[in-house]
Amino acid sequence: MKIPGGKKAVGAAGGVLIIILLGYRLFWYCPPVPVVAVQQLEIQGQVHGPGTVQSRVSVVVSTKITGILEKLYADQGDRVQKGQLLAELDSVELKARTAVAHAAKSRAQRELARAQADLAKSQANLALAQSNYQRDLEVFKPGYISQAAFDTTKAQLKVAESEVAATRGTVAALEAAQAQAQSETHAAEALHNYTRILAPMDGLITVRKAEVGNTVSPGNPIFQMVDLDQIWVAAWIDQTLVAQLREGQKAKIKLRSGRSFQGEVVRLNKEADTVTRELEVNVKFAALPDPLVIGEEAEVDINTGGQTAAAVPLSAITTRNGHKGVLVADKGLVRFQKISLGLQDGKRTAVLEGLQEGDLVVINPSGIIPGKKIRLEVKTIASQED
Repeated sequence: MKIPGGKKAVGAAGGVLIIILLGYRLFWYCPPVPVVAVQQLEIQGQVHGPGTVQSRVSVVVSTKITGILEKLYADQGDRVQKGQLLAELDSVELKARTAVAHAAKSRAQRELARAQADLAKSQANLALAQSNYQRDLEVFKPGYISQAAFDTTKAQLKVAESEVAATRGTVAALEAAQAQAQSETHAAEALHNYTRILAPMDGLITVRKAEVGNTVSPGNPIFQMVDLDQIWVAAWIDQTLVAQLREGQKAKIKLRSGRSFQGEVVRLNKEADTVTRELEVNVKFAALPDPLVIGEEAEVDINTGGQTAAAVPLSAITTRNGHKGVLVADKGLVRFQKISLGLQDGKRTAVLEGLQEGDLVVINPSGIIPGKKIRLEVKTIASQED
């Protein structure tokens, strides 16, 4: 037997039930919200930042002259010492030019030696002519020799003087020629030496950019190398954390390859990026990675010291109207509490002002509006670390 209006009654009852559930959800239901009690803890400060492996001293090894690369004695990954031969250019033409310069220098030296011998001979003749002139002058005055004999002696003196002057001029010209030949020889030797490419410092060759047979010219790199004593991670740290950093602080470096190393802060840059609001901090390796990969991504955690204070999870920190703070649960309601932060260890932060031990702080404040009623689900800071 059908009951008239039965379906309508069931539908109406269902609609009322839905309205009741919605009303409960909107006005009476208090969702469980995880909170944590503020505790006094010792926070080992840690500042984290991403970075890359870099070298403070990076050198491009090139050539001083244009030439064809004939031999290579080093490759990327090689550790080299200052002055070590890395490569050679084709030097046939420059060897010939150097040989010609040496021959010209030898010829100039021989010609100069002959001219110097002629000068010594003419100077000896001049000394004899001067002696004869003085002797004949002494006997000419009393009339012991004739005027003609004295004039002959005087003429011989003038000839000897002119010969000395002429040979001196020749010697001076040949000395200049020898100096020019010497300079040309030095220039030819220097050009020939430029065919030998030497390591400018001790270090590691990171890249080889040329092959045998390539034509290379000044400014075009053959190798790139780095100074192994100046390898560090250039890390970028948020400006808000810079005040905690000092040179000499210990750090942990984790490379993208999974390797971990100890390090130390060796330099804080003095100019921040105006877009990212981050500052570059250089962390030097205590022991170099092997293999070393310049440009490898890294993460650094810098130890900034210890601090005992009220502590809350970092996830509890929120920002309202430009102020850092937390949501505090008070008598079932939440309110925003402005705080002053201290050291952070990557999971927790010390709170210097604004909270007291025992205050209940919302762990994840996202989506929770101050003034809203909540049902507390109390957790411990230790459980949040896990």
